[in-house]
Amino acid sequence: MKKYLGILSILSLFLILGACSGSNESEGETTEESTEETTDNQEESTEEESDGSMYEIGDTAEIESFEWEVPYQVTVNSFDQAQEYDGNSLDSLVSNAGDSHFLGIVNMTVKNIADEPIVIGEYVYPNMVKGGSSGGEQYVYDLSEEDVSQELQPDEEATIDLVYILSEYGDNEHFELTFEQMSPNETAFRLPLE
Repeated sequence: MKKYLGILSILSLFLILGACSGSNESEGETTEESTEETTDNQEESTEEESDGSMYEIGDTAEIESFEWEVPYQVTVNSFDQAQEYDGNSLDSLVSNAGDSHFLGIVNMTVKNIADEPIVIGEYVYPNMVKGGSSGGEQYVYDLSEEDVSQELQPDEEATIDLVYILSEYGDNEHFELTFEQMSPNETAFRLPLE
């Protein structure tokens, strides 16, 4: 009797697992329909990039601080990869840095287009993310403190460097410098690797 109950339990488990599986076929969706959905999503993503949410080096983006509702402009002038910045080597910043690590140096111009003065570091806070991913690295504050502490009067601009500790891995071809990350105002610049 116990033997039959055990077999019955196992069969019930298989039926439950089969019913709960996420198979597209059980929902009447074919592989072709799934492929069409993926293609549609890729087209939407391309449209999103072409409408101005993804900028390139040299472009100017007008951004509004989501938290403070203060507008500013950013132009990314360059993105360099180096082992040293302003006399500070990568090894002095990161213990046991691997061969894939480097300093990502973003040179950008920030313009205050608000009606009131702003301190760059209080309103402009970009994260660096590996292309297409979320999260991100924050700049090395100690190397950028003087730049981000500047107060900009209305219509005043400043060109600053932000230094990030980054690493290459896999087939990553670019990084993205994102402003107002995870907000409706999120804006990103595509930064290709050399």
